[in-house]
Amino acid sequence: MVELHFNYKDLFRSARVAFSLQRIWINFLGLLMAYGFYLVFTYVSLMVAGKSFLAMWERFGLFPCLFSVGGPWYSFVLYIIGLLGLVAFLLLTNTAVSRAVYMNLKGETFYTWKEAFGFAFKKWASVLGAPVAILGIIVFFVIGALVMGLFGRIPYVGEFVTAFLTLFYMGSGLFVFFLVLVLGVAFFFVPAIIATTNEDGFEAVFQSFSIATGQPWRIIAYGVVVAVIEVLAFVILAYSVKQAWFIYSGLFGLAMGDKFMQLGQQALYYTQYVLAPTRVWFDYLFGDFASVFYFARDFFPVVDMAPWMKVCSYIFAVFMLAVGGLVVSYAEATGNAGLTLMYLVMRKKHDGENLLERKEEEEEVTTFEEKKEEEKKEEEKKEETGAEGSGAEAKTEDKKEDTSEGEEKEKGKKE
Repeated sequence: MVELHFNYKDLFRSARVAFSLQRIWINFLGLLMAYGFYLVFTYVSLMVAGKSFLAMWERFGLFPCLFSVGGPWYSFVLYIIGLLGLVAFLLLTNTAVSRAVYMNLKGETFYTWKEAFGFAFKKWASVLGAPVAILGIIVFFVIGALVMGLFGRIPYVGEFVTAFLTLFYMGSGLFVFFLVLVLGVAFFFVPAIIATTNEDGFEAVFQSFSIATGQPWRIIAYGVVVAVIEVLAFVILAYSVKQAWFIYSGLFGLAMGDKFMQLGQQALYYTQYVLAPTRVWFDYLFGDFASVFYFARDFFPVVDMAPWMKVCSYIFAVFMLAVGGLVVSYAEATGNAGLTLMYLVMRKKHDGENLLERKEEEEEVTTFEEKKEEEKKEEEKKEETGAEGSGAEAKTEDKKEDTSEGEEKEKGKKE
């Protein structure tokens, strides 16, 4: 088991804990499922809205959005389903990563990614139910406010009731604002809460309220530290991958010549084409520094390229996208590790409980079975000891009988 300081120092472990094939792979698979679900439903919603798939693909690539083009209400229903599916898969993925991080901190080095996903899907109702429960309370208050607003339309009476209940309405509005904040806390911390406590959705809701009311400044301060570490982890790994590409392309360019240069340029053109919106995002967030770890220039298609070379460039581009996905997955895993460490620290600060010392159900079952086996062994030993003792007693009695028979025979001879 890892010994924690239970303060801000533990947060700096997040990048190192997340730098594992297991944690990166869990996040990669989860992001792939979440993003695939969103992508399918979004493009279906665009086509239902009467948009051409090819036109939308040329415009959005891998990052489509219905809100920027509009459509009928049923298109938005499909799009919202895609968004909800994206959020659901992300919550389950974060739970799996947090579980893997937690078990690693406990010293369970043989905990597999399949077990982590198994735990997350086993707890799906709690993971998804906790934020939904808080959202349900918010919706209840919103509906209540709308009803009271309609009641205020009543002539004379409505105006007086609204005026006299101003303090109550303001208090309710303040409570709704607090619930929105708790909902934000729940979206970030519910996966870590369930992964470290192995409790249900009710406990996750309770703990979300507890840390939101009891440790708000720690959430903000620790959250900023984790966010900075996550961004640094992304930038450093992306920069390292870019340097790896320079080494790879330089060596193969010398060996293969122009053939590799054409293949690489066409693959990078495809990659940049489908990731076009991200170029704007990174330029907005990082400015000129984005060129250090992302595309530094525009790539153009190769003219008069052989068909089989184009097929190879498509395959090349798919693997380049996979590499980019792994970089994003590491950054996401770093954030999940940081949130898990944050909750472990805050739980220790608030309740004085070290969750790493809590025994899991699997450990309790193992301990119970071991006790049973020990009891069986003790019983078997007792039975063997008893059998040996009875055998010894029988031998002693036989010896006594033989001795008495010998004495009687000797007496008979004397007589």
